[in-house]
Amino acid sequence: MSSITQYKTKAGKTFYRVQYTIGVDPLTGKKKRTQKRGLKTQREAKLFLAKQMVDIDKHGFAENQKVKYQDVYDYFMKSYKSTVKESTLNRVQGLFKYHILPLLGNKSIKKITIPMCQEMVNKWSVDLVDFRKVVSYAGMVFKEAKRLRIIYDNPMELVVLPKDKAERHKLSDDKFWDRNELNLFLRKSYETYHGRNNKAVTLFRLLAFTGARKGEILALQISDFDYTDRTLLINKTVTRAIDNKQKIGTPKTIGGYRTLGLDKTTADMLNNWINELHRKLKFLGIETSDDEQLIFPNTKNKLLSLMKPNKWMQHIIDTCNKHRDSDSKLKRITPHGIRHTWATIALESKKMTLKQVQQQLGDSDINVVLNTYAHVTKQTSKETIDSFTAYLKPKKK
Repeated sequence: MSSITQYKTKAGKTFYRVQYTIGVDPLTGKKKRTQKRGLKTQREAKLFLAKQMVDIDKHGFAENQKVKYQDVYDYFMKSYKSTVKESTLNRVQGLFKYHILPLLGNKSIKKITIPMCQEMVNKWSVDLVDFRKVVSYAGMVFKEAKRLRIIYDNPMELVVLPKDKAERHKLSDDKFWDRNELNLFLRKSYETYHGRNNKAVTLFRLLAFTGARKGEILALQISDFDYTDRTLLINKTVTRAIDNKQKIGTPKTIGGYRTLGLDKTTADMLNNWINELHRKLKFLGIETSDDEQLIFPNTKNKLLSLMKPNKWMQHIIDTCNKHRDSDSKLKRITPHGIRHTWATIALESKKMTLKQVQQQLGDSDINVVLNTYAHVTKQTSKETIDSFTAYLKPKKK
């Protein structure tokens, strides 16, 4: 809102005063006004005001120059955090903390240009596998600034995204084991922990024979296991809350809800461990129902640390490699690598379709499987067409 008023000095001279808004705090809505005095004619006052309005129309309020990217991010997070799960919020805030805010946080959001964003995107594309997500989240803050009319264009929408190379999604050979390596690990796991840590032995057996995620296994309750039907219900997972503490949450996508079949040996091992767990809890005087009782709790009958299986696994690998020659050593992978191992072996075996592998893994998008395990699916596809060609070929008389 603006105005032009006439006033007189003590000496009796007539001048014009222009008052207009130079800023609106986009985060509070409060207006800041200023004035220009000493204009000699009404025409001069109107010309001055028109010039200021055009400048504001083109470049926004002068006060908005002081709004930093960090300010808009803080405002954006107040509403964003109520729209996602805590685990997602934790991950997104991590992306901002380590990749986005260090580069943009202290900059005036109006002064961040397209070339500046392009340079950052190019860097992210080299450093990060899933750089497109970082670009998307960074753009959300600009979108919020645009909604608040701090800026008129979102520079992240105008960058050229580097081509997403297919090999970025391929699983490198050092992230999973082959069939012989997996068998070696399971055997060494049994030799190392049987009788003194059957919890670890059973946990690794489940990871290896179901392809489930570590968090899904650690969230299992006794009621999720049906020994008669040999099935395991996956309907939750261990995640991290906003304070980084562990908690049980729901699967990220609808595909995460699934029922997994178990082979007899795995079902027997799991049943034996549950019976042992019951005995241990009874000895400690702990009474819980099967609906609430975790299958793999810690020593205080709470959620087992997500890092505990990693430590058990590294100990087994160290033990296995201690007295073996270089040709027999196990690669150092993580529990998530066992999931990759299951998927790779399942595809190589040709006993399961791509769709069945996707459903077993709980991935919502079959393209995730296609891209991640491209090295296996290509070979399987080639062998399938070779088999078809051989079958179709006329038999010699």
